[in-house]
Amino acid sequence: MSCLEYISTDKFIYENEIRPYLPSRIFDAHVHLQIPQFHPHLEEQLPLTKAPLFNQIDMAAIHSWWKTLFPAIDVRGLILAMPTAGCDMSGINKFNSQHIDSHRERFSILTGPQFSDNELEEQVKTLKPHGLKPYMFFSMLENYNDSRITDFLPESQIAIADKYGLSITLHLAKTRGLADKVNLNEINRLVKSYPNVNFILAHCGRCFIAPNMDAALEQLIVAPNLWLDTSAVCDTGVFLHLFSRYDRKQILFGTDLVTASGFRGTYVRMGMSWDWSVESSVRRQGGQDVRATFAVYENLCAIMTAARFCCFDMSEYNDLFYANANRIFQLEQK
Repeated sequence: MSCLEYISTDKFIYENEIRPYLPSRIFDAHVHLQIPQFHPHLEEQLPLTKAPLFNQIDMAAIHSWWKTLFPAIDVRGLILAMPTAGCDMSGINKFNSQHIDSHRERFSILTGPQFSDNELEEQVKTLKPHGLKPYMFFSMLENYNDSRITDFLPESQIAIADKYGLSITLHLAKTRGLADKVNLNEINRLVKSYPNVNFILAHCGRCFIAPNMDAALEQLIVAPNLWLDTSAVCDTGVFLHLFSRYDRKQILFGTDLVTASGFRGTYVRMGMSWDWSVESSVRRQGGQDVRATFAVYENLCAIMTAARFCCFDMSEYNDLFYANANRIFQLEQK
């Protein structure tokens, strides 16, 4: 891994907008290992991985990022594999199970329709993961972007997660993510049908922009086994809706490190969609140079601005960054 550069812009933003509200320990509920040998088409699908800093992401790299981004803070996390089309899911799952510190970290294994129920259950019993990580790339539909949850995660596999009390981190498909009525109806049904599964909706249910979060919250149920993680969302409006209208004890902090949030830039709204923007995307006539910070810091700035507006007290910051995750993953157990 190349040296991770930390510049004065990063330091100023962290010390003034982020650090004052962080507890002494953090649980990062969304972070990816990425080992190229298991991803034959990695650079084609994720061009950023051509850069050494974003290529091989093992646990040593993860700890280096955490140490740099959150100095003097005790960081642990839920380790997810990086899902790519055509990846070696079994190889990835075995590697992840062997390379985490089980006393500190939790991990999820990849799954999808490519596994039979027997294969998945055998991996659950052998590898002893804390959760499952399906992804829409694994959908049985040719157009995976239009998939229902059960198109890329068979309900029989959800039943296995329920049997073993696992979490499932879901990256929803469809244009509006959780705001899509099909996704909403399916989530509301599955949460009730499988009470022993902790359903974690990544990226606020893939609501990267405020109107999608607004629409999703109109019908989303609140349940003790339904969670939303904050990873990679950089729209303050999303968090204003979420913090003011949803149960704050059902929200988890996550970074989506490394590839999706370690780059210098941010995610920006474009009409009813969004995309990432970096320094080279910005043109300025005269004036000082644009120096972007990490997308994960942009995410944290949006979180902190909304939390301050919603009058969080320090116990609520601790819930968001640690205590809520402790309820799922029992972090205090020896």
